[in-house]
Formats: sequence, C-alpha cells, structure tokens
Amino acid sequence: METIDFPFSFDEMPVAAKFLLESYSRDMDDFNRMYPVFDETFKNRVSEQIQRAKEYVCCGPEGMQIQSLRFGIYKRIENLNNMILEVQDNFPVSRIKEFEKIIEIIEKKDLKAILTVIPKFVVQLEANIPRENAEVTQTIIDRILTLFQVLKLNKIELNRLLNSRGLLKEEVFRCLNHLWATMQDIMEIGQVLYKKSDPMKCVEYESNYLKMKVNSFFMHANEDLVSI
Repeated sequence: METIDFPFSFDEMPVAAKFLLESYSRDMDDFNRMYPVFDETFKNRVSEQIQRAKEYVCCGPEGMQIQSLRFGIYKRIENLNNMILEVQDNFPVSRIKEFEKIIEIIEKKDLKAILTVIPKFVVQLEANIPRENAEVTQTIIDRILTLFQVLKLNKIELNRLLNSRGLLKEEVFRCLNHLWATMQDIMEIGQVLYKKSDPMKCVEYESNYLKMKVNSFFMHANEDLVSI
C-alpha cells in the first residue's frame, strides 16, 4: 500500500493534524450545524488517529532521531536568517542578483531550495567583498559556508531516516492515509464555512498555513518537547 500524496513528511503529520484539530475543536459547533457527523465522537476519533500516527512515526529511537534532527535543522536555518541581516549590513546587496528571492526562500524554511540557492549566493558574495571591510565580510562568508555544509549533511541524514520510515508496515501506511483523509475533510469543510464569512479562520484550514505552523513548531519548541 502506498501513501496518499500529502504535503507533510511522516513525522510532521501528527503535528499538523494536532494544529488542525485545535482549530476544528474551536469551530466544532459551526461544522456540526452544516454536517451533523462532525460531533464529539468525530473529534475523539481524530484524536485517536493522531495518537496512533504519533506512536507509529514519532516514537521509538528512529522517530526521536528524526524529530531531533528536524529541530536542529530549523534552528540552523534561523541562524542562516540572522546571517542574512549581517550580509545586508556589510555587503553591497544591490549587486546581489535576486537577493529578495533568496531572503524569501530562507524565510520559508525550505531546506531543499536553501541548499540549491546558497552556493550561488556565496559566489556572488565573494565577488562583492568590500575592500575596506574584507576581513569581517570574509568571516560572514565562511560562516555561511560552514552552515551550508552542516545543513547538507543534515538533509542527507534526514532523507535516510525518512526513507527508512518508508519501509514501514502496511498498517502504518493505512494509519497515515486515514489521518490525511480525515484532515482533508476538515480542511475542505472549514474553507467552505469561512471563505466568505471569516477569511482569517479560513486560512487555518489551508495546507500552507498548517505547513507554516509545523515549521514554526519545530523552530521554536524546546528540544525535549519536540515530540508533540
């Protein structure tokens, strides 16, 4: 059995589902008025699905490694974001091609895109080192390169661990597929309910918003509390 194509990694699924459940729990009366099936029993069933998914993919030695590694990745990306501020203070950024796009990629915490753009970015920095501040700016470049190498190794290890998760039993695939199908039902109804009446609530039922919440969770949580 193959997994449904969903926009979260295995270990992110329980985290994303928990955030979605929090929004649904707040709005359950609205859901229930439109579709009576969205009741307390349904809510409890979703909670059970989340707990089961967490036990399958977030617990145990391998699951703990995945979440600890992801925690470290987001912290390093945040450090990279801080280095961009130093670049703005010390380099002629008007000469850096697509500098705003680079900032956007880093802010989105898209590791794959970051690893693609950083080498080209560093080449541009090296070509625009100010003579009067060469030592300081070279230090900034060296730190970005070091962080890039660490993130590259982190990505390799994360892929290895996630691929090993892909060898899970059929029952695990079934669990994750059912959880994602339930999440899609909640998201679809939430968007129908609030698209016109409450756009702010509507956003909470979109996958991009959930992805942002998951990223923020891993970035800001204490390492001991990464397993939600």
